[in-house]
Amino acid sequence: MHVLPREVRSWIYDFFYNERSVAYLKIDAQLCVAAKGGNVKHYGLSSVRIGKPVAEQLEFMEGLLPCPELPFDMDMVELPGGRVADLHLFADNACVWLLFLDAAAERDNRQRLQQKAYEMTLLQERERQLNEKLQSMNEALRASQEGLSREYQRAEALLLNILPASIAERLKADEQIADNHADVSVLFADIVGFTERARSVGAVTTLAILNYFFKAADLLSEQYGCEKIKTIGDCVMVVAGLPAARSDHAEALAHYALELRNEVKRERFAGEPIRLRIGIHSGPIVAGVIGKRRFAYDLWGDTVNLAARIQTSAEPDEIRISDATHQLLGPNFACDPLAETELRGTGRVRMWRLPA
Repeated sequence: MHVLPREVRSWIYDFFYNERSVAYLKIDAQLCVAAKGGNVKHYGLSSVRIGKPVAEQLEFMEGLLPCPELPFDMDMVELPGGRVADLHLFADNACVWLLFLDAAAERDNRQRLQQKAYEMTLLQERERQLNEKLQSMNEALRASQEGLSREYQRAEALLLNILPASIAERLKADEQIADNHADVSVLFADIVGFTERARSVGAVTTLAILNYFFKAADLLSEQYGCEKIKTIGDCVMVVAGLPAARSDHAEALAHYALELRNEVKRERFAGEPIRLRIGIHSGPIVAGVIGKRRFAYDLWGDTVNLAARIQTSAEPDEIRISDATHQLLGPNFACDPLAETELRGTGRVRMWRLPA
């Protein structure tokens, strides 16, 4: 192994320890290195290991000349004392030049840029993770909101199945519902022979018939602007004129009764068409919501009681109305008069038959 001449080694030491920023070694065609005014034969330099002081590697710096291709560069070579330089070999006619350029500032700047890039990468990764987490949370929140919205809509639909819309809004506002209505019409309708027929057809058919009947009552309530208040066994209770007052409540409920009677006849129950007994009376009532957990909107008063009594006195397929309801209908409906009838708990009552 060729050893770097002491003169060249001293020259390099002198250069680096004096912190010169630019220096060069000129090597002629006879491979002579010019330094400090003396000429020394030498094979040249081979490499400098990154991260090792040059002083510890001088004995390995040989065999490079003649260079395979010029110019030849080595960036960021660590030097004694922690300094950094760029090493460049280049040709000039018959000579080869070895040039050292101080690169400490560039090294420091590059390290700062690398650190900034590293920090930026960390920030970008953190931002990506936060964005993913935020997106996941947003998706979970959106799913939760959609679920809450579905549950809210479901609760609203259930509430509107129980209460009129205006009553539901008042109840949600924590208002106590207790109203007097001076002029409404109340209807009761039940299926003729329901108990006997239900016993002969069984539970499934019975429930299907009831569902058909009550569904028809609901749809016609929407059509004629009435309110189905409740069902009692096979009986339905409907009112017109509340919660919003209307002057034609008796006429609306009369049309409702006629249409309900015709609608249910289309369905057969135990081999026979469904027939109804219907009774209507008009007058003042009290309406309100009772209960806490299983609350209900209901009606009370003599008008309600008399409408129920009239319904029980009706014949199959008959719509009976009170004298008060008949007076409200006027000449628009040609009603058949009935003899005064004794009704339980009421006395003798004059009634009319509403024809088809």
